[in-house]
Amino acid sequence: MSTDATTDRPRSAADRLVRQLLLVEDAAPRSIVTLKGSLVLTAVRCILMYAVIPLLAPVVGWLGVIARPLSLAMSVAAMGLAIYSLRRVWLADWRYRWAYTGFIAAVVALLVVVIVFDVRALVT
Repeated sequence: MSTDATTDRPRSAADRLVRQLLLVEDAAPRSIVTLKGSLVLTAVRCILMYAVIPLLAPVVGWLGVIARPLSLAMSVAAMGLAIYSLRRVWLADWRYRWAYTGFIAAVVALLVVVIVFDVRALVT
């Protein structure tokens, strides 16, 4: 195991690999406070996608035309925010970063499925 220059703490090969993939490598630990903003945006996206749009779709007929592109745009934005929040967690060197990484991996996988369905619906 090698050590991180900023903490003098040994890091596993997996830790070093993820830090390299997320471009945090030897960055000094930072605050995790900015993570709250991306979580709020993700919550707003979920409320819009799964509560507001389905409730308003029958009332506003034209919403059906923009629902798929809106869903696609919001899913791509949510994926970007999820990866950004994951990067912040790793920059903060949070002790539960591996659990959060698993959670974000599941979220990204689900978003990929949603994006594939949206793209298929737009193309056909």
